[in-house]
Amino acid sequence: MRFGQKLSSAAAPFFVLFLSLSFLQLPAWGAPKREGDPALLWAFGALRAASTHPMALPVTSGMVLHSGDKLKMMLRIRKKCFVYVLYKDSQGNLSMLFPYSPKFFDSDYRIDHNYYVPESDAWFQLDKKTGKETFYLIASEQRLRDIEYTYKKYVSCKGEKNKRNLAGQMLSELDSLGRNNLALANRAGGQKTLVRGFERAAGEDPTDITGLAEGISLNNIYSQTFVIVHK
Repeated sequence: MRFGQKLSSAAAPFFVLFLSLSFLQLPAWGAPKREGDPALLWAFGALRAASTHPMALPVTSGMVLHSGDKLKMMLRIRKKCFVYVLYKDSQGNLSMLFPYSPKFFDSDYRIDHNYYVPESDAWFQLDKKTGKETFYLIASEQRLRDIEYTYKKYVSCKGEKNKRNLAGQMLSELDSLGRNNLALANRAGGQKTLVRGFERAAGEDPTDITGLAEGISLNNIYSQTFVIVHK
């Protein structure tokens, strides 16, 4: 996603980019990973506009946020996997927030590197259009080319009816991934976050979302849906 562009060519503007978080560069390759290490570190944080002392809060499904509040995500790959972050606005329009571009996995995809959504110092900000905003996090040991292909068709298709049909197809695929993940989790005794990835030290920037990061284990695939109530 580029600065100044809409999240989706079909969607009305929902987010405005703001600058506020310093981007952390890390080595491309880390130490060897143990079998029990999480495959992914993930953080999803919010800043409340009404707070006099802003502090990044963890975003949970069902969380109530208001116009003017800000959102940001961070992911860090610990073991080879493919991560997708998709967003559905209150009008049903879809946007793929991560990977950043269709060729991203083929070029600059690195282990032990912090990736931010939106990129660099930017934050998303909730606009005046209220409703339910839905974010999908999917991590898979295999690249999900069907999801990539359907989204590519969605972005390029013409006509509202065709776009709605493709959006419905993608949402069906995402729901199916969620059901499969739940079935795998039940068989494995539960796929849960394993460890805190970072801790917020005294004196550090309270708006830095890396202190919210949690480790996620994979059993082939992992998915989580965040529904934000935007008022």
